[in-house]
Amino acid sequence: MDERLIKIKGLVIPVDWDEKGRAVGVTIFTQDEDEYLIKKDLKGKELLDLIHKELKVSGFVKIVNRKKIIAVKTYAEIYVEHM
Repeated sequence: MDERLIKIKGLVIPVDWDEKGRAVGVTIFTQDEDEYLIKKDLKGKELLDLIHKELKVSGFVKIVNRKKIIAVKTYAEIYVEHM
């Protein structure tokens, strides 16, 4: 399948850890319960510092073994105003 550029919004969640318990892989869960694994490239590794944050992400998606993998092109944190 060819890669395609998409835009998503969702929560950054850790899915892979090293031997010291540090997150080394993340996924984004969207409100419609889709899951996008973040490609572990330079831009993707930046999201490791944004665990449990809600983001708007654009990137190129491909499907590997029935899993959606996104190579992040741009991202921005969604700030929720508290009352």
